[in-house]
Amino acid sequence: MQTSRLVFLLLVLSVLGIATHLIPHNMGVSTVGAVGMLCAAFLPLRYLMVPVLVTVAVADVLHGTYGTLAMSFVYLGHIAAAYAAKPALSRRVAPLTVAAAALLSAVAFYLVSNITPMVMQYYPNTLAGWMACYLNGLPYLLRGLIANLVFGGLFFSLTYLVRQKYAHRLSAT
Repeated sequence: MQTSRLVFLLLVLSVLGIATHLIPHNMGVSTVGAVGMLCAAFLPLRYLMVPVLVTVAVADVLHGTYGTLAMSFVYLGHIAAAYAAKPALSRRVAPLTVAAAALLSAVAFYLVSNITPMVMQYYPNTLAGWMACYLNGLPYLLRGLIANLVFGGLFFSLTYLVRQKYAHRLSAT
């Protein structure tokens, strides 16, 4: 990938992520998963996490940070979600692959970010505690999946329309 194209994509995806993530939203319903899915589809693996981390970090700086331990698992969850979407989107972007990426991304984020309440000792470190933690997190998994499907569908549709409209300019570069 050309350096100028890579820098352009990193910048566009970061700005898209920041702009959409700053829009007020319910907990668990954000655009970060969809931005991670775009990164998985269009960026090389080693740069995939850059727009995702920029998006979350800027939003946290502007909205306020929270416990470092909790933030670390949320950030790791977002990174894991983007990487989890990569296999579904690496060959072809189509409605079914976007849906598969949305599911993989939501599940990866859920599994990693739900470690936060355990580490912060909201639940006992027992099998029953872990089960309760993950059961109580199921509504957030569902919200994340819906957000990934809706925003991912919207972002990939817009990407498709832009590519169609500007195909003559994009092919010349």
